[in-house]
Amino acid sequence: MPTIKDVAKLAGVSIATVSNVLSGGRYVSPELRGAVLGAVRSLGYVPNGVAQSLRSRRTQTLGLLIPEITNPFFSGLVKAIERSARERGYQVLLSSSEENPDLEFDLTLSLASRQVDGLIVIPTHDSPEYLGRLGLPVVLLDRIGGTERFDRVGVDNVGAARIGTEFLLSQGHRRILLLASTLELSNIRERVEGYKQALEGVNLKYDPELVVACGREASAVGVALEAIQKHRPTALFAATNRISLLAVQAIRELGLAFPQQISLLGFDDFEWSTLLEPYLTTVVQPLEALGATACGLLLERLREPSRPPQTVLLPCDLAVRQSVARP
Repeated sequence: MPTIKDVAKLAGVSIATVSNVLSGGRYVSPELRGAVLGAVRSLGYVPNGVAQSLRSRRTQTLGLLIPEITNPFFSGLVKAIERSARERGYQVLLSSSEENPDLEFDLTLSLASRQVDGLIVIPTHDSPEYLGRLGLPVVLLDRIGGTERFDRVGVDNVGAARIGTEFLLSQGHRRILLLASTLELSNIRERVEGYKQALEGVNLKYDPELVVACGREASAVGVALEAIQKHRPTALFAATNRISLLAVQAIRELGLAFPQQISLLGFDDFEWSTLLEPYLTTVVQPLEALGATACGLLLERLREPSRPPQTVLLPCDLAVRQSVARP
């Protein structure tokens, strides 16, 4: 089996340079990095991860726990986190809780048992206090309500929903139905608050009947259908990307001219937003920045275990397309 000495000799560099390239420990110029990786491929060298872990007391792996792998928002975050971790010499172990709190707990213990250096968690519910008993650095991502004991990364949900609702109001809409997934999560409740603030900003009374929780199941489209028929809104504001899909389905099933008879504003941007007509106008969360910030905070925590917890809230943008028209 080739050794690290063989790689260094073939690449014409020191053993320390090879080690830095493979571990991400220190900066190595692109030229030397290319030479080292070329030698690794040529020789078929496989680093001894167990030996490296014993020496450094680090496994160079991060645990990532998300609620649902099929949701394009969460899978987009996975991609951003993996890219950011890879650039820093870390690998990511991924698990999906399937929105099941019991499974989330089991998977968290499983990741911890694999000696990951730290965890990034998008929890199924607010206040996952059990994470504090694992003895591992933890960063909460996206769903960050209920506790301030961990480093947290999310978006300004209040501001994002306010901007989205203000856009609908600027187009002349006054009866806006807000479709949410569940009001049990603080980030969704914050979006409701932003919606409320925008209405009050134009002296419209907030009507809680116009905020409907559809649930997290696929059958939630029935709740959306019933709400549209009952309240007869001129515009829908879907508070998550999955609810955006349900709203489109409900509009189609009701045979409404879209957006001539009813407008739709989504939350999150993904590939189908510009595949189906009308193209979806939506609030856009900064996926790349969310993933990179979460990864960066976790690695900061590894370097400075005693520093106070940080909370980072990133702004959202509004992508104006075709799905919103004047009533």
